[in-house]
This record gives sequence, structure tokens and C-alpha cells, in this order.
Amino acid sequence: MSAAASSTAPRYGACTIVSPNYLAYARTLATSYLAQHPGQRFFVLIVADHQDPSVFVDERAGDRFVAVSLHEIGLEDVRGVAMKYDILELNTNVKPTFLKYLIRQYGLEKLVYLDPDIFVYSPLTPVFDALDHADAVLTPHITTPVFDGKSPGEQDLLYNGTYNLGFFAVRRTDEGYRILTWWEERCLVLGFSEGRTGLFVDQKWMNLAPGLFEQVAVLRHPGCNMAFWNLHERILAFTDKGYVVNKIKPLVFFHFSGVVISDPDMLSKNTDRYLLAGRPDLHDLFAHYKATVAANHDPVRESVPYGFDILSDGTAVTRLARRIYAKHQARWLGLDPFDAAGPFASFAKRLGLVKGMAKPAKATWKEFDATDRRVQMVHRALKLALRALGPHRYELLMRYLAYIAVLRNQSVFLGNDPDGKK
Repeated sequence: MSAAASSTAPRYGACTIVSPNYLAYARTLATSYLAQHPGQRFFVLIVADHQDPSVFVDERAGDRFVAVSLHEIGLEDVRGVAMKYDILELNTNVKPTFLKYLIRQYGLEKLVYLDPDIFVYSPLTPVFDALDHADAVLTPHITTPVFDGKSPGEQDLLYNGTYNLGFFAVRRTDEGYRILTWWEERCLVLGFSEGRTGLFVDQKWMNLAPGLFEQVAVLRHPGCNMAFWNLHERILAFTDKGYVVNKIKPLVFFHFSGVVISDPDMLSKNTDRYLLAGRPDLHDLFAHYKATVAANHDPVRESVPYGFDILSDGTAVTRLARRIYAKHQARWLGLDPFDAAGPFASFAKRLGLVKGMAKPAKATWKEFDATDRRVQMVHRALKLALRALGPHRYELLMRYLAYIAVLRNQSVFLGNDPDGKK
């Protein structure tokens, strides 16, 4: 079947994954996709502790996507996986499981995953054409070098992954299913956002896919997955045929990663290479997208609790608690880790892994103030350690600290007692 004929084929489809707070993005994406592929279906996986996905669909407002609950895609231990991973990790790591579910449940021949902060501007013909011969399709972050000292650069992509997994496409073949099963196992076991150990949720694993599997296509079409990381090589223009990239190829879909809807001047919070003011070719594109997402906000549905960030008594779950649980999950197998009266919650409280009901703020090392007295105390301690240990042992100390900085490895502080009493 040709790509043109397939544009209305019900056996082709697309999907995305969100928690309730990101529902406006999913609604925007679904509408844009179905406008270009009117005969297809679009599926939205709702990642939350909520059994009924229908409450997230407002047909009166024009929603035409199929909502799916996390509880119905075939995870063996939903609550165990949800304790192991934070919200970003969980949303990304159930991706292959969701894709397998959709292929089985709906008999889809070709299936596309798109991140919710994507907008589709023309039919995904290049993707479906590639799937005529490939079992899976990836898009690289960049297709030309960039080495200008700005972010993201090539070193950032070594850290985050060669391919951007805001897009992935798969065909229903034995090999396609084998790729998904391989990916699923790694996502559910080692899908951490943990740069120190070379892991970045579902994305880094796909560095290996073109070498491990025969028919994985790398799609270099400049109109597919245009985003802040490849703007150095792609210029947009609007013509009587719509948006065109580099004067040649149609814009298929743009990935608005890091967008701030409330800031009309922000291109992406994740780059310092370009400001929106310096890219006049993107002004109308971003203005329209931000206005569309804002119009699609639904405060009632978006306020449905995520649920997997607290214990049953309201105690906030920390990343440290999640990592210790992940390391020793077999101790609490089959038990609800979110039950405040259960053995894991009791263990976490006794060890001080969780405390209080305030959700921990997201922070990175870049946010530390070098003039803060506490930070200065750490620096003085390091200087003393260098003098006391000498350069060789000091290096060993730094290696140990790098090891222990991985939260999963901090179980060494719990002692030998499996209940953490020693």
C-alpha cells in the first residue's frame, strides 16, 4: 500500500503519553495529527493513578482521541513501576509497553509515537514510506555538526542520546515486535534519568538499535522532528503550500520541546543558542502554537491528581525513596509500596527516606550559589581532604563520591539488615 493511500487507513495510527497536567498539549497534538490523517485514530495514554480514562476526554470540546489508562496496557506491577520511577521516567518508560498494547489491541500495521509537545503540519508520508521497508524509524537530533560552545552541542547529545525519542515509529512485524520487547525490558528495569551511569530514560537505549536490528531506518528528513536542537541546520519559510524547511522539504512536525506557553518571547528553556527574537522565521509558528495550547487548557481535567507522588497518607515520595525501592524491589514484591501502613512505607519513614507532605522541588547543580555558606563549607572540606589525603587518595575519594552520588547506591547506608534497622 502506498503512503498516499495509507493516509486514511484505519490500521495506521499515532499516540502520545501524558499525565493529567499535560492534557492541553495532548489535545493540541491529537487535533493536529487527525487534521492531517482524518481516517486514522489517535491514542493518549494517561499516566496517573486513575482507572477511568474517559474522564479525560471532552467530546463536546471536539476531542476525538482515544484515552487509555495506565492500568490497562499490560504492566505486571503498575504500582511497583510507579514507585520506582518519577513522573518523567514513568511517562517515558511505559512507551514500548503502550506501543505493544496498541498493536495487539487494535491490529495496527504502522504506529507512530509523538511527544505531546509536538504539532503536525503535514501528513507523515516520509515516516509511513520508511515503514514500507523498515521495522522501526528513528530521527537523529542533528544531521550536521555543531561545535560552537552553546547548548545543546554534540557533547550534550553524547549525554542525552543520538536519536530523539519524542518520535518513534514501528511496523507490525516479528522484528518490530522484537525491537519493542527488547526496549521494554530495558525501560522497565533500567529506565532511570541517571547521567552518571550513562542512562537517560527510554532514549539512550535507542543508540544501540540500528546496530542490533537489521531494519531500523534513520530518517534524516529536515521536516521531521524540527526542534531547538537542530535549528542551526534548518530554516523555516511559509509558502502557498504551507511551511517549508530549507526551501525544499515540507515541515511535517515541529517539536516544541522546552516551550513556555505563558512567555511569548521564549523559544525553549533548554537552549542558549537561539532566542525567539533572533529567529523571525519561527515567530508565527510559535505564536500560533502557544495560543492553541492555551486555548486547549481544561483546568478541571488537568487538576486530576497524578497520584503516584504521595503515599496513601499524603506523605510526599522522594527520589531517594524511589531509588532505594528500585534497588531492593524484590523485598516488597507484590505489596503496594504506596500504602502508608505497608512495609515499604514504614521502612522509608523509619530510615528518613521520606518526610512530610511538601513535594520536593526540582533542582540541579547549576542552581547552587557558590557564595552560599553551606556550599563554601563543602569546598573547604574538599580542600582539607586534599591536604590530608594527598592527590592520589583524594582522587579515589572523588571516585567513591561519584559512585555514592548515584542515589541507588546509597543503600550502603542502610546496613545489612533488610529492614534497615542497623
